[in-house]
Amino acid sequence: MVKQQDFSVWYKAKNFPPKVVGRETDRMNFPIDDLAHALFVTGRAPADRATHGTTSLYEWLHRVALVPAYLRMAPGGRLMRSDLARELDRSEKVALSYTLGQAMTGIFSERVLSVRFLMHVDRYANRYGLAFDPSSKKRADLFGQKLDGGWVVAEAKGRSGIVDWKLEQTMIAQKGTIKSIGGVVPDFAFGCAAHFPKLNDGSEPLAVLAIDPPDFEPDAIDLGITLDKFIQAYYEPFLAALEGSGYRNSSGDFTVARYDAMGLRVGVLRSVLERVERARNGSVSGLHDDVTALLNEQVPEERPAGQFLDGTMVKSNWKAPMSQDDWSESYYVEKF
Repeated sequence: MVKQQDFSVWYKAKNFPPKVVGRETDRMNFPIDDLAHALFVTGRAPADRATHGTTSLYEWLHRVALVPAYLRMAPGGRLMRSDLARELDRSEKVALSYTLGQAMTGIFSERVLSVRFLMHVDRYANRYGLAFDPSSKKRADLFGQKLDGGWVVAEAKGRSGIVDWKLEQTMIAQKGTIKSIGGVVPDFAFGCAAHFPKLNDGSEPLAVLAIDPPDFEPDAIDLGITLDKFIQAYYEPFLAALEGSGYRNSSGDFTVARYDAMGLRVGVLRSVLERVERARNGSVSGLHDDVTALLNEQVPEERPAGQFLDGTMVKSNWKAPMSQDDWSESYYVEKF
């Protein structure tokens, strides 16, 4: 059942094990807040405040502003581009598609594959000086850890139209460029594309194609990480968001920052926040085990909208812009 304020996005999952993805074609129903959260965690901007200040915060605010500016919720929960989005020039459309590709990869990873922590490979690499082979420009975008501790690698793509054979082959090649994470072979290395195929009725709702072919590239690398530094890097943008706002208070079990001009609130479970702050002050050892133990104790499987598996909260007040009827009234209204 689609809730009134939920998006409904169809996905096709090719070559995943049936026990993981039961139906090759299905749909994800998720609230607007999931987009804001996914845009936060998949951003590539560094979060080292000592070197870059609040760069990661400004980068995220820019990314999330794309949602009320360019996306609309059509009848039945379909995610559509606004008229303004379709009028962008080519380079701007490419940027929007790229960002949406990352966000939808994040949502697919959490809702279908039970990924709790997901981040951009470059954000971790830049934070800890991780070097890659300069002779190869192919590298997957995202990596993350599932609830059960297994790893995933994801190559995210976005297109204004359909996903063609060439793009599928590109995703297949790039998703297999990381053969292990900290010496552990990932459970899944998949490509994921957000695109806007034109349906028979002329409408162009967002859809997702995910591909999980079995082999790795011959020159695939080991992504050398440590679990504690992985968790520290993951939460640093949230620390920046909490510290960058002039309005910070408590809301239930969360410490929350308000960005009223953006219609956003960002929060972190206080217990998790306290442990991550101690890590920033030098107590990094044991961070991964401590945080996952706190999350396992305090984050229920069924969570209110705007609360996530990682113990964070992102809530938006975008009902008015998202429901604007500026996505072309000539489109057929799908019945659910």
